[in-house]
Amino acid sequence: MKDEREEKVEEIIEGIVGLPTLPAVLVKLNDLMKDPNVSAKEVGQLISYDPSITAKILRIVNSSFYGFPNRITTITHAIVILGFNTIRNIVFSSFVFDAFKGGGKVAYDRRDFWKHSIACGSAAKVVASRTGERLLEEYFVRGLLHDIGKIILDQYLHDTFLEILGVVESKGVLFREAEIEVLGVDHSDLGYQLLKRWGLSAGLSESILYHHRPAEAEGEKLQPAAIIHVADILSRAMLVGSGGDKRIPVVDETAWKSLNIPTNEFESLMSQTEGEIEKARVFMDLVEAS
Repeated sequence: MKDEREEKVEEIIEGIVGLPTLPAVLVKLNDLMKDPNVSAKEVGQLISYDPSITAKILRIVNSSFYGFPNRITTITHAIVILGFNTIRNIVFSSFVFDAFKGGGKVAYDRRDFWKHSIACGSAAKVVASRTGERLLEEYFVRGLLHDIGKIILDQYLHDTFLEILGVVESKGVLFREAEIEVLGVDHSDLGYQLLKRWGLSAGLSESILYHHRPAEAEGEKLQPAAIIHVADILSRAMLVGSGGDKRIPVVDETAWKSLNIPTNEFESLMSQTEGEIEKARVFMDLVEAS
């Protein structure tokens, strides 16, 4: 049964005209990947029909983000080396950059927003690796998308976004606190609802839903939410881009304990994250090319 908060979020999302939907290539890609017998050649042929996406994938797989010694020249080769899920994540990231590039009335500097998001994705890879997680590119995407609800507000509910910014400035509160005051819900709720509509995995969307309130995530949902929670605060502490306010949230104690990382390793996490951010610069190139 839906609670009042969930009903309010659904009402907000349903009232937005022009909210992006998944492009045909991603829908077909998701369908293909449901077939356990699908080949790299079949997936490569589908992606190759879109020269723009093909060029972006090859640019990323040949960047320092992956650091392969030999140049990869075909999508099929990239799929064989990186796997279906990683290639889908790259296609999806490219779509998100294009879908939320702004234009018209926007108050949130897209460059600063994506800088913070890419930094959070980089930090998520580092934190996830410390906990023994293996799907590090998946955590990069989770970090990349953690604040997507803020862009929904700025791009589609612009007057509300300005009101939230006004509360942030006048009261010196966190962006999320201002959202709750103005809307009664926050960007993590909006982002979660959008990702559900796009048919993304529950694991991905729920880690975004709980990244500001990880203690509410139960059972196996806790650690993924905690990883994004800590990654967000790490990237904020490093002052990379903008999270929409000038404050650094306090790390949730339940989240930190769930990761089983000693407190004296926070600086080490920051140092590793700097290296990951440098490798992820190619994603900022995609943002600026959108």
